[in-house]
Amino acid sequence: MVTSTLSQSQLDSFLQKGYAVIPQAITGPLLQQLRFFFHEQMYDNYEENRVANTVNGKSYICNLEHLFKSSNHTCLELLGAPCILEIAEAICGPDFFLIQEFAVIKMLGNPFEVLWHQDILNGRTGNCFTMGIYLDDADANDGALRVVPESHTSGKDICTLQHEPFIEVPVKAGDILIHDMMLAHSSGAMQHNPIRRVLYFEFLSVTQAVNENIYTVEQMYNRMRLMQLAVEYYQQQHPAEKKFDWKNTLAVSAEPLRSIHESLLDIHQSKSLSKPSAYCFENFVAGISSA
Repeated sequence: MVTSTLSQSQLDSFLQKGYAVIPQAITGPLLQQLRFFFHEQMYDNYEENRVANTVNGKSYICNLEHLFKSSNHTCLELLGAPCILEIAEAICGPDFFLIQEFAVIKMLGNPFEVLWHQDILNGRTGNCFTMGIYLDDADANDGALRVVPESHTSGKDICTLQHEPFIEVPVKAGDILIHDMMLAHSSGAMQHNPIRRVLYFEFLSVTQAVNENIYTVEQMYNRMRLMQLAVEYYQQQHPAEKKFDWKNTLAVSAEPLRSIHESLLDIHQSKSLSKPSAYCFENFVAGISSA
C-alpha cells in the first residue's frame, strides 16, 4: 500500500534544495506487485518496451517504457493512489498531470552510468518534479542518485553544474525520492547490489505548460485522459476509500464504454509529449550511458 504523503519539512526541503526523500512510502503487497510487474516487463516477451545495453556479449536491461500498455495494471493503480496524487498536488498545484512514466534499471556488471542532466528545462513559472519509486535499495557508491543541491534555481547550464559539489542520496526499497526537474543529477554503475529498479512518474501543471508553451493542448488532453483513468481504476479497486478529487483545468470527457486496456492502448497511440532532457556530453566516453 501507499502510506505516506508529503510533510511540510519534506516540501520545504524540495523547494529549497530541489529534492526530498519520503521513507517507506510503498510497503507490503504493493511493493511485491511492482516487483512482479517489473519481472514481467523485463523477461516475458515485452521487447518493444525494453531498452538494453550489450557488454561483452551480455545484455543488460536498463530502461522500460510504455508502462501502462501492459495488461497488468499495477502501475495504473499506483498512479491513481490518493497519496501519490496528493504529493503531486502539493507541489504542482491542483491542475497537475502526468507528463511521462518510465523505469530505469541498473544491473551489476553493466558499466554504463547515467550522465549529469536536467529532466526538463523550463522557465520556472511553476513547480514540476520527478517522482522516483524505488523497488530496491540504492546505497552510497552503488547506484544511488547524485544531486547538486539547489542547482534547480541556479540558472547555470548542465555542463557547468556537473562540476559543482554534489552529494549522494541513498534510499531504501519502498522509499520515494522526489526532485525538481531542473535539478542537476546523475548516478553511477552498480558495484555491489545485484539490481536497482526505479519507477518514475513526472508531473507538471497545466498552468505552467500553457504559460511556457511546453506542450500542445492535444498532448495535455491525452495525458489527462490517462490521469482520469488512473483515478477511476484505483477507485474501482478500492471502493471503500475516499476518491481523490482531481481538479484538472481542462474539460476531460468520460471515457467511452470499453475495457481499460483498450483505453490505454488508444491513449498511447496519440502523439506523445516531447521536450528533451538537457545532458552534458563534454566528457562522454565509451561505456557511459545517456539513458
